Amino acid sequence: MTRLSRASLATLPDTVARPGHTPEAIRTGIVHFGPGAFHRAHQAAYVDRLLDGDPRWGIAAVSLRSGSTTDALKAQDGLYTLAVIDREPSTRIIAAHSDAIGPGEGARLRKLLASPEVRIATSTVTEKGYCLAGDGSLDFAHPDIVHDLQRPAEPASVIGWIVAGLGIAAPPGCRPSRCCAATT
Repeated sequence: MTRLSRASLATLPDTVARPGHTPEAIRTGIVHFGPGAFHRAHQAAYVDRLLDGDPRWGIAAVSLRSGSTTDALKAQDGLYTLAVIDREPSTRIIAAHSDAIGPGEGARLRKLLASPEVRIATSTVTEKGYCLAGDGSLDFAHPDIVHDLQRPAEPASVIGWIVAGLGIAAPPGCRPSRCCAATT
């Protein structure tokens, strides 16, 4: 069997819908934490169609815990198959991911979060990933949050990375202790 890749797109049967854009042309505008099946079947499928008209919204898939999904995306040039089982089943190749970042690639993630092309950070992680206490507030005793507070330059949690990204992208003179609006 041939692995799905940019090179193999042309060899797929006509019954498989292909992206309406050139995967090589997309740029990263979204950083997404938690590229699991829900993200890939919904958010990425929607963005894939958006990319047909605007290449600025490619998604960098970020997994902080397991590299299995990001490794699979890398091996397939960011492509994967979406099979819709409905009255009229369909199969479509999704090419919304411009990058995939796995565990241990913090320097790449930091650089990406600092990029002025990145405009949105999203997440679909389990409830454990938000590091919340029973009352819904941030659990400052959670091991990942303790780690992030002690080593903010090397976050372990999604929350820590979002805070780090906001600090990286903050306009000149902005202090993390107060809210400030970026100007363009």
